[in-house]
Amino acid sequence: MSLEKPAEGAAIRQRKGSTVAPGYYLAGVLGGAIGALAVFCALYGALYVTGFLPPPPLSNNVCTDEKLVFFRENPPAEPNLLVIGSSVAWRNIDSSVIARELPGRQPLNAGFCGMQIHQSAFIADWMLHHWPSVDQLILVVSPLDYTQCRGTGAVFDQTDADRFVFERAGAWTFYLRYFDPVSLNRNIKRQAEDREQARILKVNRGFTKYGDGPLDTNENRGLFYGPFPALDASCFDALRQLAVRLVGEGRELLVVATPIHPNWKSQYDADGMFRADFARQLTAALAGTGASLWNADEAAILDASAFTDAIHVRWDAAEILTDAVVARMRSDGS
Repeated sequence: MSLEKPAEGAAIRQRKGSTVAPGYYLAGVLGGAIGALAVFCALYGALYVTGFLPPPPLSNNVCTDEKLVFFRENPPAEPNLLVIGSSVAWRNIDSSVIARELPGRQPLNAGFCGMQIHQSAFIADWMLHHWPSVDQLILVVSPLDYTQCRGTGAVFDQTDADRFVFERAGAWTFYLRYFDPVSLNRNIKRQAEDREQARILKVNRGFTKYGDGPLDTNENRGLFYGPFPALDASCFDALRQLAVRLVGEGRELLVVATPIHPNWKSQYDADGMFRADFARQLTAALAGTGASLWNADEAAILDASAFTDAIHVRWDAAEILTDAVVARMRSDGS
């Protein structure tokens, strides 16, 4: 006959049961982790095999992440000239013209699509940290780059980008680190949309050896953007800070305002007030910094047939525009 009291017996049984529970719990956690990893590997493996796997989402922007993949797979030598900016820098400049026309210049196109100017400044700083040999920069801009410059402008985690691009750490570690089913689904859709746009324009989505993104096509997508949003004064503050910093480091900076489709100007800015305000704010932001400004839109070197939309030009027109940029650099004594 047991002499333990009812309460004591319940406590003893509870303690005995607790010695078994942690083992089951640990097994459950381990099994869940292994199962989740298996599902993760199966999902990404299926996306890879079917060709739908987006690049590792360091920036969570497919277009930007594809450019990081390009730099990872095509490590540049020692560039001494950087082309920076948004997609108008990436699409509208033919770096081979710079290399051909300016002996000794080793260009690298560091234009990333969709960047606001403070984000382009972030990328420029990141690139210059790795290539201090750069002593000259061409910043190509459109009004769309000056519409929303809140926050730090950080596009990605620089430490992770360093590991991915320069240290060539395993790509799967970044898929695992940045796993998010919602953003993964969005990136898959964005990649599909980009491929569809490339199919419509009949262009190759690749890069030149300099990192340019040619739109070698006879197709177009109309004015596409509609009226441009209002300009944000903080963007011009970011431009000035970038110019002061670069020139203060002994580097030359030429800012090029990209041409705008003539039909966009007649339809959305017939009186020229928007473009005049953009030019005025660019000039004011760069005043006294030592940087140069060339308004290629006012130079009217391209007609409507040169454009694929309101701000991007065909590859043969990119050669014409780059020739004009080189001529301007020569006139500035670069």
